[in-house]
Amino acid sequence: MTDLNGEWDFRLGAGDWQKIAVPGAWELQVGDLLTEGPAVYRRNFYLGSTSEHVILECDAISFAAVISVNGIEVGSHTGMWSAFELDVTCAVRAGDNEIEIEVWKPGQRYPLRQCLAGFLPDVANTFGGIWQGIRLRLGSELAFEDVQVDARSDGSLHVSGCVGPGLGAVCQIVVLDCASGRECGAQDVALTGDHFNTTLNIANVTTWKMHEEAALYEVVLTVLNDVHQPEAQTRKRIGFRDISAQNGATLLNKAPLHIRGVLSWGWDAQQLCPTPTRNEVRTLFAQCRALGFNLVKLCLFVPDETLFDVADEEGMLLWLELPMWLPNVTPAFKELALREYEAILRRVHHHPSIALLSLGCELDDAADAPFLQQLDALARAWLPNALHCQNSGSAEAYGGAISPSASESDFYDYHFYAEPHFFQPLVDHFSRAYLPNKPWIYGEFCDADTLRDFSIFAQNNVVGAQQCCAPTDERREPWWLTQPLTMQRDELTWTQGYEARLSATGITDGGKRLAEMGRAQAVAIRKFTIEQTRKHSATGGYVVTGWQDTPITTSGMVDDWGKLKFDPHDFAQFNAERVLVLDRERRRQWAQGGDRPVQHDPFVVWQGAPFELHISLSNGSSTVRDAQLTWQLDDRAGDVNGVSVGAGGLQELMVLPVVLPVASAIQQHTLTATLRHAEGETQNEWALWGVPKQAIDFSRVVHALDEIAIERARRGERLLVWLREPDERFTQPMPFWREAIHVLPSQVPGTFNEPNADLRYFGVATDFAMDLAKLGKVWESQQAYDVRSLWRRFDARAMTWAEYAIEVKIGAGSLVISTLRFSGGLGAQPSSLAMNPMGSWLLTSLLM
Repeated sequence: MTDLNGEWDFRLGAGDWQKIAVPGAWELQVGDLLTEGPAVYRRNFYLGSTSEHVILECDAISFAAVISVNGIEVGSHTGMWSAFELDVTCAVRAGDNEIEIEVWKPGQRYPLRQCLAGFLPDVANTFGGIWQGIRLRLGSELAFEDVQVDARSDGSLHVSGCVGPGLGAVCQIVVLDCASGRECGAQDVALTGDHFNTTLNIANVTTWKMHEEAALYEVVLTVLNDVHQPEAQTRKRIGFRDISAQNGATLLNKAPLHIRGVLSWGWDAQQLCPTPTRNEVRTLFAQCRALGFNLVKLCLFVPDETLFDVADEEGMLLWLELPMWLPNVTPAFKELALREYEAILRRVHHHPSIALLSLGCELDDAADAPFLQQLDALARAWLPNALHCQNSGSAEAYGGAISPSASESDFYDYHFYAEPHFFQPLVDHFSRAYLPNKPWIYGEFCDADTLRDFSIFAQNNVVGAQQCCAPTDERREPWWLTQPLTMQRDELTWTQGYEARLSATGITDGGKRLAEMGRAQAVAIRKFTIEQTRKHSATGGYVVTGWQDTPITTSGMVDDWGKLKFDPHDFAQFNAERVLVLDRERRRQWAQGGDRPVQHDPFVVWQGAPFELHISLSNGSSTVRDAQLTWQLDDRAGDVNGVSVGAGGLQELMVLPVVLPVASAIQQHTLTATLRHAEGETQNEWALWGVPKQAIDFSRVVHALDEIAIERARRGERLLVWLREPDERFTQPMPFWREAIHVLPSQVPGTFNEPNADLRYFGVATDFAMDLAKLGKVWESQQAYDVRSLWRRFDARAMTWAEYAIEVKIGAGSLVISTLRFSGGLGAQPSSLAMNPMGSWLLTSLLM
């Protein structure tokens, strides 16, 4: 083998020649993020002999490459993620040789949506160049083609492939234990023509599991000639394991599996291309496990072998999502997808860590059913021992092609980026008893932006942005904050303009305090949503968006410098194999001549009124036997002994009747539940709020901001303008929780001084807010007025304010104007003011 990695001569467009490192993307090395090409790579290499075929192997080049050797064009390739090889025998010579590769990356010449570029360009920028390894091999080193291995937990190992013509008569297969080097099995297989196909049964194998030292084996294939001498050899590392979906449950080696994944787009601010080091991958997995995750979803990108290898070694599950998103599906695109997918799957199929595979993401009807079935057949042929999904997010949710066969995907996959009060209604909406019984695995969901703390740049007194080629330094502005990028999405433009946007909103600390509040709110939202999924099933699972903050989002588990944003102990309470979950009683009411469901607030109740708390265990692991459940609520405590829950089971453990004490103000209570079992303990806790009933003076509540309300205020009254519908003059639609940070009503008499919004406000969350600038035009005719914000919403992406409650002093009186839903009514919220303790309390308090 002749290794061609290392230093190459490089020229981009009409620029000067310079040195560049291969492998790697060119952008950050040469300080040019936008030029698509031509990028010309050139270097010399030496061959001692040309008596054999000489093959050029390229692991991946982005996107289109034309290769010449000694001035002779030897071939070309298109595709970002796939390995390819070219026979260059006709162009090489003994002694010194020169190779030149011209590369274009995705852009105008090769449009993004026709290149399988995935989502990385939308995160920030396209990348181009020889970003994975490159080498020359002699023909005798390339005897094996299309080698496929399939290892199962019972020790069966299917091996197939072919060899070059005339290279031998026998393929010898030897299986080695990677930990000990011990030979576990062997078999000689006579070639049929150039092909071999056999199954070995390896005794006493250790199955591959989710463990930091997973059991791995190596399959060594050797071509033997007529006199049993080796002609060529190749190796594949494997793990013996099974993953399956049966009767609505996910299983790993026939044991229950609850998938707790985190979404990665492959974003790397230092490399641009997804080529992490082994240490970086190990750090990633250690942080994932600390937060309770057992899977990483490779969303619309395919990294180099390093990440797969470390995942195999450490027993971390992977979901490989192939890079098709918003495609422009043409005949050429279909040809590219079929070719590139086949090359990707051939390369990675043997990794036991790849447990799930999807063909693309949120595909509409541009990707037709026959095309998806072709890709699906290809994927299943190469990865028969994985769970497959044609369209992550589901076809019906995005108007995509519905496959003729309902069994084409092994699980249901939805991307519910939902407000907490709409999550369960969405689940109910897509649940149908007549559909095949398959597990639910949310391929993306539960994001929560937290805002970036920009103050760190000013605090460190470091002037100037990083250059493209500089290493990441958290004291400096990263290059993506200051450079024009390929995909100038609104979110990126907002982030790059952070100084002006924060200044315009009156934020003087760089967003530090808001970022802290956003993180606390994100934990509350994710805890609620994840516990809702655990009440649905103990297996199946989800993928949380996302792993790292990016230029367009701050919904990561880690910040821009890879530091955890959340306390692992807090997060792992609700993100674990076994999770205790809480529910309220179910009731119905007779209303307007018929039964209706009573929607209770999950955490807020009337003081002095009896209610029930149902505590259950979502057990995504082995059977729990003879366990003890203990609980404590304020000064009350109790236990339940002899608790047993089957493997993969979801079971109620107890019903706790509660009456919270009556007080003159709202009070917070904490319920803690602990299940002690043979493997340790499972614990969770929830905040509950008791609200006193108060009479509401409805004579001071109006529902429109009109001249009558204004005149009443001018004469000295204090009124509440409860906007139950949007007012086009000064309101705008927006989510209450998503992408939002709340500055809470600490200035409202009788409410709390709590700095963070959490699920106590489940029942009053609304879907529109006020724009103060527009509201000011309503008051232009008034001679004197003063506006004070009571409840504000800061947009964590756009960095703008909106208002949920304000006080306007006008004349001798005042108006409090609010868009909060005091009577609930959205999704799973309480459906009336009488059933909404928090809404009633806030409405009364705002009138004070």
